Amino acid sequence: MLKNATISIAIIASLSACTQLKTVTAKNQPKNLLFINNELNTKPVNVQRDDKLCDEEKDSNKDCPIKFYIDDFKAGDFYINNATTYYLKPNEYVLSVKNCKEECKTYHTKLIINEQFQGVNIVLSLDNENRPFIINKKS
Repeated sequence: MLKNATISIAIIASLSACTQLKTVTAKNQPKNLLFINNELNTKPVNVQRDDKLCDEEKDSNKDCPIKFYIDDFKAGDFYINNATTYYLKPNEYVLSVKNCKEECKTYHTKLIINEQFQGVNIVLSLDNENRPFIINKKS
């Protein structure tokens, strides 16, 4: 009887560890991505989130993604240190970030991509009041 109880506890502990591992691993990559296909006449836009956590957030309990939008299309959810490359055709785009922790806060900026565009590195971050913003680092 004791042996069966020990086996049951071990199985439950293993399942719990697997569930926690999947949750942490699932947040190591951005989610809900659009515009990631490298098609003809597109230009790369590298986007990454820095390592700044929201208040009361811990690295093991990431629950504060920055939602990234390209022209009002949700293009990804970024947890800390997530990165991806988008491929956009020449045009003028409005980039937006939202962080809806308590109250929805939004930041917008424009990005113009033309034939001479060589690429850009976008960094998503939070200010001291947990408001999201975009840092545009030209390549």
